Amino acid sequence: MSYLAFCTFDLKNASRQDYDNAYSDLKQIGLERVVVASNNNNVVIPTTSAMGEFNGESVGSVRDFVRDKVKAAFKARGLTSEIFVVVGGNWAWGSTTT
Repeated sequence: MSYLAFCTFDLKNASRQDYDNAYSDLKQIGLERVVVASNNNNVVIPTTSAMGEFNGESVGSVRDFVRDKVKAAFKARGLTSEIFVVVGGNWAWGSTTT
């Protein structure tokens, strides 16, 4: 089954390069800063967040997979972080600006 994963994070005492590296790692995992909406528009996900679609057997297994991959990527770079991952099955999402 396909699931949507949303990840938000905070890096402690991080430089701009640390954030660029973190976003690069997230992209390799499958979490993007820009996603395509159902109307084919590109939507920028708010800063320090990314999301992507993943296949898995359960919502919990996808959550654990994504969380563990993000944790390992950030740890490999020596980053101190807080990571929050939300995964849903039958999802809908939207965005707007003010």
